[in-house]
Amino acid sequence: MQQGKHSLIKIPRQRGKTTLLRVDAVAERLGGQCADIYFQELNITGKWADAKQNGGFRYRAQTPAEKSAKRAHWIRLGPVQLKVAHGRTHEGVKYLNFYVKNLGHTGYVIGGLLGEDDHTKAEKAPNACLHLMAL
Repeated sequence: MQQGKHSLIKIPRQRGKTTLLRVDAVAERLGGQCADIYFQELNITGKWADAKQNGGFRYRAQTPAEKSAKRAHWIRLGPVQLKVAHGRTHEGVKYLNFYVKNLGHTGYVIGGLLGEDDHTKAEKAPNACLHLMAL
């Protein structure tokens, strides 16, 4: 419900440890004040991502997928599998879908919104978008 940069996954969760996998996303509200929020950028970094591709992976909704990568596919990073797919609403809004499998197979405590970190702030709707009724 909140736009901005969000940490989706951090393995391991503990600070000071070498990051094996980190997924950060930029979410933007596209449309009016209370319109839907869509992922516009995804950055996948860490030791496991570097082992697959130096510098990790970066996706942008506004940048079309390469012709060879038009169809999204699963990428194995350590024991985790990730997939990023480009999408488009009926109104033409471009966005990214993010999928993950096997997070429970890492052997680590997982941080981020998809892990054990607090997501209270990220899930709270802006006050202007709350529908209140006085009885």
